[in-house]
Amino acid sequence: MVLIYLITKDAAEARSIGRVLIQERITNSANVIPRIQTLRWMDNEVQDTSETILLIKTKALLYSSIEKRVSELMGTKQPNIFSMPITQINHFYQDVLREGVITV
Repeated sequence: MVLIYLITKDAAEARSIGRVLIQERITNSANVIPRIQTLRWMDNEVQDTSETILLIKTKALLYSSIEKRVSELMGTKQPNIFSMPITQINHFYQDVLREGVITV
């Protein structure tokens, strides 16, 4: 299992992407975290912006499929996305997350 971290422009985009990924059964669950404040170095200065995060929990083998689908949905070849392995998880919750996700 992996947790995928995706930066989106706003909550509407995050919800839309999450809904598609769930309907296509490449994830069972997605969390929208709206309006986080982000500080980053860009254009030779510190920039302070707000973004929305979509957290996607799924099987590790589905990461490439999700990255490809997100690229299509966002209309960009390089979405701000990465995954982190889930190394410890309650067995019941793991079963819940796997339920309904396509077999790989």
